[in-house]
Amino acid sequence: MMKKSLFYGIACVVFLSCDKDDTLPLLAETGTIWRSGGLYYCAEQIHLDNGDIVIVADLTSMLEYPSGTRVSVAYQKLGMNKNCAPAIDGEIIEIEEIE
Repeated sequence: MMKKSLFYGIACVVFLSCDKDDTLPLLAETGTIWRSGGLYYCAEQIHLDNGDIVIVADLTSMLEYPSGTRVSVAYQKLGMNKNCAPAIDGEIIEIEEIE
């Protein structure tokens, strides 16, 4: 019984001390802001220079930039957008206008 308790105690310590890295990679690109008057799910986009399209979930990060603005953007890829394929759902970490 004592060995079993010791084994479970050590297993708990090891389990609790493991550090899971669940963070998504941060991606950085340049592109152009595109605003649609159409579909809600596809309204705010950044067309990246590499050909990808990022659908922005939190619109507050893009409110100050009009359509057509060239930007440098750091974002996290959350998955593929089911409503506006082929497009990426992204969370904007940092965005700034470029010349």
